[in-house]
Amino acid sequence: MAEGDLTHSDLSFFKELEQYSFDSKMILCQKFASRIMSSSEVDIHLAFNQNIMPWELETFAAFSVIYDIENVELDIDMDVFSRIITMIRNYWHPELTIAEANGSYADTFMMISALQQFPVQGVFLQKLFRYNYIFNFSNSNINMKEEFCGKFLAPYIDFAVFAFIVFVYCSKDANIKGQEAGRQRMLEKAFRIDNVFKALCIEKETYKKKLEELYKNNVLDYYYGLKIQYVHPLISGLGFTYIPSPYLVINAVTESLLNRLTFGNKKLRIAFGKEVIENYLFDIYKEVPGVTWISQEFSYNVGREEKLTADVLVAEGNCCTFYDTKALSPSLKVRQFDQEEINKEIEIYAKNILQVYQQIIYYSEGRFNLDKAYETKNIFGIVVVLEDAVVPREKVYAKAFEMWAEKLGSITVCEREYT
Repeated sequence: MAEGDLTHSDLSFFKELEQYSFDSKMILCQKFASRIMSSSEVDIHLAFNQNIMPWELETFAAFSVIYDIENVELDIDMDVFSRIITMIRNYWHPELTIAEANGSYADTFMMISALQQFPVQGVFLQKLFRYNYIFNFSNSNINMKEEFCGKFLAPYIDFAVFAFIVFVYCSKDANIKGQEAGRQRMLEKAFRIDNVFKALCIEKETYKKKLEELYKNNVLDYYYGLKIQYVHPLISGLGFTYIPSPYLVINAVTESLLNRLTFGNKKLRIAFGKEVIENYLFDIYKEVPGVTWISQEFSYNVGREEKLTADVLVAEGNCCTFYDTKALSPSLKVRQFDQEEINKEIEIYAKNILQVYQQIIYYSEGRFNLDKAYETKNIFGIVVVLEDAVVPREKVYAKAFEMWAEKLGSITVCEREYT
């Protein structure tokens, strides 16, 4: 380690958390989480000013549960809290040393960091809008509203209202002197939505067991791994309930609820990807003023074989975009630096790119028609995924080139440059 280098690769410092009461650890975590929340989003400018990042708080909260001993009464103080957050920030995962040695550090660091940090960023109302559409969608092939209520025993609006109240009234903007009583009233109102509370709350000991089951007691994986509070942002015990990272209620009532709803139900997941995402994208683009023509997928023939176009086709003037929707979410193993799993993700993305590219080729060959003729150079293909695995784009395209060359025997410079 170079002189002046503050990084370290030892996670034993977390064990110090056993010395402090669970109550004080959760309250301090929630206090700083609220300081980086505006009334509409996790504000990175506030995070910079407070010198603390969301992922650091999430990691602190997770290890505070793991390293907790009942009946400890000593409160954690600011000096200890700041020191532990600094240790979290400066931790150097051993896999990063390997990545640095083989020249893949930038790609690996970006992928792992993005998976850890991007999910909580952005205006939360947009997420609630998107998932309100998703969980209330129905047509002749799928009824998401019925599936949702059957699973969670409440309509999605109850979850959205709960998340809205908790986010807004736990934010920095809501901490206005003299209005504590009104804020408390609203939070109590949210917590009285019983079925939502039960779905989002987890008992402290159950949290530990779930984390142990998920990562097989591998403390190293807890650091970058998916935190249980993304699914259950409320942590309870005997006579208490804490929200260590209040902003995570949004993740808990959006992508996490979808994963819980479709887990183990391949048929529903496939139907969701085919019906809901496609229609959501179509309905969104119908409202865009610049769109001159729009169509959902339609069939055509290549020889005797029936084919389908991309899911949504959108024209703006002399340009047309082919959108193919995929209900993809990154594998949990990607967070564990599992190279085999990362390669699988790269291959999946490459296959999807080639699928859209093949549609463009078929169009250029006259296999099907659009509303008018478009030059190939003005046709674009986009794969829309539910959650980005943030795998290196360069590697995805390299794999796509390789697969295309294997299919046709070669790949031309023009084909490479078109992408």
